[in-house]
Amino acid sequence: MSSYLRNRWYVAAWDHELGDRPLARTIMGDPIVFFRDASENPVALEDSCAHRYMALSEGVVIDGCIQCPYHGLIFDKSGTCVTVPGQTNIPPGAAVKSYPVSEKWRYIWIWTGDPKLADESLIPDFHWNDDPKWQAVGDYFYVKGSYRLLIENLLDLSHVAYVHASTLGTDGVVNFPVKVSREKDKVHVERWIFDEPAPPMFKLVGGFEDNQVVDRWQLIHYQEPSHFMIDVGCAVAGSGATKGDRSQGVTMFSNHTLTPETERSTHYFWHHARNFRLDEPELTKKLSKATSTAFGEDVIIIETQQDRMERAGSQKSIIDINADSGVLQARRLLDRLIAAEN
Repeated sequence: MSSYLRNRWYVAAWDHELGDRPLARTIMGDPIVFFRDASENPVALEDSCAHRYMALSEGVVIDGCIQCPYHGLIFDKSGTCVTVPGQTNIPPGAAVKSYPVSEKWRYIWIWTGDPKLADESLIPDFHWNDDPKWQAVGDYFYVKGSYRLLIENLLDLSHVAYVHASTLGTDGVVNFPVKVSREKDKVHVERWIFDEPAPPMFKLVGGFEDNQVVDRWQLIHYQEPSHFMIDVGCAVAGSGATKGDRSQGVTMFSNHTLTPETERSTHYFWHHARNFRLDEPELTKKLSKATSTAFGEDVIIIETQQDRMERAGSQKSIIDINADSGVLQARRLLDRLIAAEN
């Protein structure tokens, strides 16, 4: 029984991570090696030689194929062994598993389920990451914690008042309720915050004064199994015909995608995009630092949670609060899909 939803696309790497050397990455417990073939297309193979289990990722890429560092066997992009040094015959079964991969939105995507179901049209829309109308900054965190904890973190942004006080948070966030809605494979969590001071990051990008109040939005779109498109922004309070007039403010998209390494560790990819002040590299640099700092604060929270969960085992019960409504919807959706796939 798998604890993951495998017949889906997950981000395996940033596109720039695939260079001259193989990239090793464990995904859902599977050791996988990534490299580029002779046409510069991404390749993903089982990271274990068919001869004596050696990690192919420790080898080298030769003419778009990968050579095992132990005895020199060479495997092509399909995982088929094409060369065995010292002999002309290739033994039957000399192959390693290959995975469907795709390069889109500056990411390398992998499908770990049934290859026949790997439809590239199902890759989630992260166009902000390479759209010329948007300026995106992004990075990667290796997290010693479950991807499910990160899903819960991103679906409940009431924590910004406490975890991200110096970047994203203001005290009044938790006083405004969330509205949760469901689609077939999505959960939407909407929060509008009226007549509150702008958080530090929005003061930086929107030019809001220290004593100026704003109308602010947090619109979270969760797409199973582990993708987030979060629409955030601020506008001068009451500046439009009604409160919450987005046209009178600034909008950014904070997008996140989580790929389980194991049940207790996660590959966390994110990008943060804006569609204003595009020709200001200094602002881009400041936003990159601020967002990386903020999301790094979340990583600390998740890793601490994971540690306490493992120490407590099943002995400690937990509670739910009103802010968990989106979290509970997403949990039920993911559990149901995994059970159905199993």
